[in-house]
Amino acid sequence: MADQRGVRQPGRAARTNRRVLASEYCKEVVEDALRIHGGFGYSTDAEIERLCRDAPMLLIGEGTAEIQKMITGNRLLERYRA
Repeated sequence: MADQRGVRQPGRAARTNRRVLASEYCKEVVEDALRIHGGFGYSTDAEIERLCRDAPMLLIGEGTAEIQKMITGNRLLERYRA
C-alpha cells in the first residue's frame, strides 16, 4: 500500500505487530524501572508511579495483546491460503 507521495506504507498486520511489541516493551521497561526505584516508585511524588498506572493500559487500550495477535494470525492465514 502506498500513500499519495508513492511511499510504501506498512500493512495492517505490520502496524498491529508493532503496536503490540511496543506496548509489551513499555510494560517491561516500566516494571524494571519500578524494581530499580523500589518503594519510592509507588510514591505519587515519583514519575514512575504514573507510568506504572498507565503502562498496562497500553496493552488493553486498543484491544488486548492476545486479540491483536489473533487478528494478525488470521490475516496471515488468509494471505497464505489465497
